[in-house]
Amino acid sequence: MLGSFSLAAALSLSLLTIGSSVTRAQTTNTTPPASFAGTNVLADLGVSGALGNLWNAIDQSDILQATNWAVAPYATYAPSAADKIGGGVLAIYNVPQLTGNLGAIGAALGADWLGDWSLVSGNITIQSDTHPLAHISWLAGLPSYITNITVTPFALVGVGTPMSGGAAGAATIWDTGAQIKFGHWLGGNFGTGVTWGEWMNAGKESGHRYHFFLSYQKGF
Repeated sequence: MLGSFSLAAALSLSLLTIGSSVTRAQTTNTTPPASFAGTNVLADLGVSGALGNLWNAIDQSDILQATNWAVAPYATYAPSAADKIGGGVLAIYNVPQLTGNLGAIGAALGADWLGDWSLVSGNITIQSDTHPLAHISWLAGLPSYITNITVTPFALVGVGTPMSGGAAGAATIWDTGAQIKFGHWLGGNFGTGVTWGEWMNAGKESGHRYHFFLSYQKGF
């Protein structure tokens, strides 16, 4: 069981290694953005103690300057599985050398649960931003924040290990979906969307399911 996840994780981490030199270059400059320099945001809001110390540590590190990553928690509905309702989280890193005008390729680590069943997976993603309303002439009079809305279709394939309640051996995963990006915060933006996909060789929870997610991404 652990061997199959090791293979899945190695698949994702190999892509992370490709982009490691770019990540180091992006995070070499430890000077906080102008909006944060010399400012304790939580202190300004009257928050102190351990939470304030945690924020200071994050604010003074390179985390806020790192790019090409996203985190997406989601709810799961699996109509054909033994348990119908669950959830999970996916962490994605887009590899700069594999990103261009036609789209981006990334590595992702995921965790899912459904009833007493859980799965940890390594995945490969591909995505491309589109602006489907920008070229519709009869929408030209609408505000730009509507016509310039970003819709990102994507696909994911992966290999995972059921950690509890599943079949022995590796499970395979695929998903396809889309998200709409919106808002800005700390140099990144949010997204929301839905995916449709399948867990295969995942024991009693094998079958098609939907994920409904909210994401935060930076540099995507």
